[in-house]
Amino acid sequence: MQEGIKDTLVFDMKDLRHEDFKEYEVLVPPASLSLNYEEAEFIKPLSCTVQLFRQGDDNVYVTADIETEISVECRRCITPFAVDIATKLELLFSMSRESPEESEADERYYDGETVDISEDVRQMLVLEIPAWALCSETCEGLCPECGAELNSDGCSCERVDTSPAQASNPFSVLSKMLEDN
Repeated sequence: MQEGIKDTLVFDMKDLRHEDFKEYEVLVPPASLSLNYEEAEFIKPLSCTVQLFRQGDDNVYVTADIETEISVECRRCITPFAVDIATKLELLFSMSRESPEESEADERYYDGETVDISEDVRQMLVLEIPAWALCSETCEGLCPECGAELNSDGCSCERVDTSPAQASNPFSVLSKMLEDN
């Protein structure tokens, strides 16, 4: 059974008491999950399909498909561009233990009333932010001499080919020093 669109990743378990399965469509503003990063700007709300499955009396299995769009800066030409990111989450929540220090790191607990997957979703999305984002594989970047953006502007600087085949050995000076002695 599918519910209407929600704007939070906190789910009331009272709705699941008399059913084995619930599905939610969720649109969450990035600011509500503290998704503020210098490397990436979340430019669209998180679009999520969340499914809750009751297992036994106390356990809840949660799956979530999450999609959004971020703006990142190309590492070569520093031009901002949009990237779609998506992740899938699968978690099993059990009723809270009386002593939380006994819990394992990968175990999830809820209070019997609500299940909150906000922090898990936030962590999964952070892992999806590309570490070395390129606007295209053929991006030429910036001119090291004048700073012109080489994909569109070009420049008149005389550039030295620094490909590995053409690069000079930085230790070649040492062999010349040995020859002089």
